[in-house]
Amino acid sequence: MNKLIPILLLATVTPFCARAQQAGGSLTAALASQGLAGAKLERRYGNHLMVPVSINNRRGALMVDTGSPITLIDRNSVNTFGLTVDKTGESVGGLFGRAWERYGISKVKSIAMGNCVVTNVPVAIADLSGMNPEHNNAATGSHLSDSKTMAHVNGVLGSREMMKFGMIIDCTRQMLYINPNGASASVSQSLASFLAAHGFTKIPMRLNANSHFDVEGALNGHATRLIVDTGSATTLIDTQVAVKSGTGVTALAGYGAGGAGNIVEGVNRTGVKELAIGNFHLANAEVVVAHVSGDVLLSKSKEESNAGVLGQDYLATNFAVIDMGGKALYLRHPDSR
Repeated sequence: MNKLIPILLLATVTPFCARAQQAGGSLTAALASQGLAGAKLERRYGNHLMVPVSINNRRGALMVDTGSPITLIDRNSVNTFGLTVDKTGESVGGLFGRAWERYGISKVKSIAMGNCVVTNVPVAIADLSGMNPEHNNAATGSHLSDSKTMAHVNGVLGSREMMKFGMIIDCTRQMLYINPNGASASVSQSLASFLAAHGFTKIPMRLNANSHFDVEGALNGHATRLIVDTGSATTLIDTQVAVKSGTGVTALAGYGAGGAGNIVEGVNRTGVKELAIGNFHLANAEVVVAHVSGDVLLSKSKEESNAGVLGQDYLATNFAVIDMGGKALYLRHPDSR
C-alpha cells in the first residue's frame, strides 16, 4: 500500500544558498542561464521524490514534500545529525488527524543538496519510522518496490525553504532547482514563457491559512480546491466531498498512513468522471478516498476549504513543474506536443 505523507507544521527558516553551475538540458539550461543551481532527485518506494543531502556534514536523504510547511527530521535520525531537541506542546498531525506524540524542535546548521547549501534551518522533530519500510513489497504499476536495502529517509524538505529560495520542482524529470538569490519574479516570468511555449497549462497556487499551497479545482463540475502535495503518492479526496460531488465510493480497499504520527485510516479507490485542476482537465481519474481531518480540509471556511490533496500520481504523469517562489503549478498532458 502506498503511503500518503503530507505534514502539518509551523516554523520559520533563515537559510543561505551558494551559486553553482548547472549541466545542460532544455529546462535545466534555461534555468541555469538564470543562475539557478540544481539537484538530481531519486524516485523511491511509494512514488516519492527524494533529494540526497548532507545534513551537518553527514549523508542523508529527504523527501521533497510541498505538503509540509517546514522541514521535518525523523526522531530516529536526531543522533545521526547531532541535533539537540527541545520539547513543544504541539501535537503531531497529518491527513487523518493528530496523534498523542508532540513535536520537538531543533536547528540544523547546514543542509547541502546538489551544489547548494542551506544554513541555520529550524526544523521540527517527529517519528517518521513509517517512511522506512522494514520489509520488501512488490512493485505496483509505475511504483517502485519497497526494499530494506534502500537508504534511510531522514525526513522531509518542506515548502517554507522551497518558497524562500524560489525552488522549482520538475516532478517527471526528477530535478530540484534552487535560486541562490531567493525567489525571483523575473525567473518565474521566464519559466512561464518557456513552459507555455512547450504546451504547459499554468495553474496559480495560493498559500492557505494552514500554510499549504492549494489550487482551484473541480470534481465532476463541483468547484473546490486541492492541496498540491508532492509528499503524497496518490491523489486523495475526502469521503464526504467525494459523495457530494456525485463520486461513488467503493468498499474498503486497504489502509493508508497519513503523515507524521503514523495515523492509519481505511481508504477506498474510486473514479472521478472529470477532475479539473484549474483549467487542466483529467477524464475518468482514479483517486483514493478517505476521511480527511477537518484541520487539513479547513472545512469550516467556505473560502479556504479544499477537497484533499493532488498527489504524485497525476503530478508525475502530467509533467508537473512546480514554481514554489512564483506560486504556480504547470501541467501538460502526456500526449501533447
